[in-house]
Amino acid sequence: MTVLALGCMWLGGRAVLRPHRPPQPIGGPVWVARTWGLAYVALGIGMAGRMTTMLAGKEPAWPMAVLQWAAGPLLIFSVTAAGVFRWRARRRAGGAVGGRHGRHGRHK
Repeated sequence: MTVLALGCMWLGGRAVLRPHRPPQPIGGPVWVARTWGLAYVALGIGMAGRMTTMLAGKEPAWPMAVLQWAAGPLLIFSVTAAGVFRWRARRRAGGAVGGRHGRHGRHK
């Protein structure tokens, strides 16, 4: 769990610090990459804090739960926004034609 938390913080930190080169699943404007990165950093901090307090034999503090609860909607929002921006870019480029036969469904 700790390795996963550190990985989340590392991956999110890369997206925050280098928003023009985000990880593969995230594309679109800079604010989408930064939102995704911040969500991953918050998720990693929350997981690491929760695991550390549990290893110490204590109950996890409420700020860790708040971080994890805040990270979920941010992740969902940023992944959805990235998908919408990719879909729009494909549609503008003409790459979203349906089937083998092109846009009108028959050969010309």
